[in-house]
Amino acid sequence: MKARQISAHTLMRRLKKRRMVIFGAGRRTEWVFRKFQAYHLERYVDYIVDNNQEMWETTKTLGDREVPVRSVQYMRTHINRETIIMITIKQYSEVVEQLSGYKELEHNSVYRCPEYHYLSEKMMDAFIAKQPLRDTVMFQGEGDNRENALALYEYMSEHGMLKRYRIAWLCDHPKNFSHTRHVTYMDRNLYARIPDLIGIWQDKYYHYTARYLFYENWAIPKRRDGQIAVYLKHGTFMLKNVKGKICIPKEADGAICTSPNYADLAAEQESIAKEKLIICGSPRLDFLYKQKNVLQTLGQWEADKKYILWLPTLRQSKNVKRNDVRHTAPLGIPLIKSKEELERLDKYLGKAGVRLLIKPHPHQDLSVYKIDDHKNIVFLLQDMLDRYDFTIHSLMRETAGLISDYSSAAFDYMLLDHPIAYTVDDMEDYTIGFTVEDPFAYMPGAKLYTCEDMMHFIDDVRNGKDPYARERRKVRDYIHQYQDDKNSERFLQIMGMC
Repeated sequence: MKARQISAHTLMRRLKKRRMVIFGAGRRTEWVFRKFQAYHLERYVDYIVDNNQEMWETTKTLGDREVPVRSVQYMRTHINRETIIMITIKQYSEVVEQLSGYKELEHNSVYRCPEYHYLSEKMMDAFIAKQPLRDTVMFQGEGDNRENALALYEYMSEHGMLKRYRIAWLCDHPKNFSHTRHVTYMDRNLYARIPDLIGIWQDKYYHYTARYLFYENWAIPKRRDGQIAVYLKHGTFMLKNVKGKICIPKEADGAICTSPNYADLAAEQESIAKEKLIICGSPRLDFLYKQKNVLQTLGQWEADKKYILWLPTLRQSKNVKRNDVRHTAPLGIPLIKSKEELERLDKYLGKAGVRLLIKPHPHQDLSVYKIDDHKNIVFLLQDMLDRYDFTIHSLMRETAGLISDYSSAAFDYMLLDHPIAYTVDDMEDYTIGFTVEDPFAYMPGAKLYTCEDMMHFIDDVRNGKDPYARERRKVRDYIHQYQDDKNSERFLQIMGMC
């Protein structure tokens, strides 16, 4: 008996009219079904076999199924000769030796668990790994094309750096972008479906030959020595407790931190060595100083109005099972208790000559929101900004005040030196927790518990009152060592790229 190597693609073809038994109930089995989830291999599995008696008669989750774990003896008496046996245990030769002693299994096909979608990937890896590293920057931003990655790309483009550096963008919708001589857009979800060989070749080529790997939320793993991987960071100061949620790979060469004042906290929260922190302003903060005419482009600008931006932090995620508050507000959004209260707020804004722009978090589950646009209350969704390559920081620049809560966006906004208020009505329900004993010490602005509190803040913005200015500037200077539009340039200089 031999355990032959097989690809996921070939295995799928052979399973069309057959069934499968998995040998091994450990983590490697989970890895296989997670990596090749697009094939839905779990649909063809009858059961899992393991030598560990304690696991018998338990179940294991594979894809969307609960699969029973059985003994080897059960397999010997129940297996059909057409059933495929797939060994997921790393020491597969020991399992082969064990199974070879069972005459009833001599007709069954036995394979090692697939490591590739196609066996030709092995040859691709061997060939591309020998290619030299090139002056290619692989970007993975928050979303398709925004935040820190976009700021760095724009700086490189504006300063002629694309003559030397090639850009490889990892994004969700590469077809939405035009490829150029210097920029290639790639599908970061390539392996979440059954990939094509051309896509695999392109993905491997850039992953193996890019010298620089710059990412925000999802790590780009190094494939070889000499590559430089840096976590660009999505937020600024961590007021929310993200320990265990952000885990930078140990192989990473650095992570941005905007000030040495909170370097110890950043290192602890992001699970990275303190000496790897790069003290540099976030590149996306450069957009605070560049006029982009966001509101005019979106058809929202009126010269006689003042604009207040409301940025509720993520509470319910649309992507994963995550709810950061114990109770959902009646209308889904903090502070507002009823539609009547919302109507009253809208009329108040109209009299004050102020427009409230509500911009939900990009990952917020909008189905919990039960409010619509009003005359003076406007919802701005992420895709509206993405359509014009606008960032939230470009929008911040055009507003006179901010309503925040526990979001790190408030720390970015401090660089504009405009008033900030904080909704804290659900603070006791907030399950994530905070990184500091006294969160209010890092929230320099009015604390909003009711809609009336918000109206008082609207009055202050309209009348140019800024009672928390001194306190806010103190926090700003603690969080931001650099307070200019040179962050992209500074970062690229630190990287030795310009």
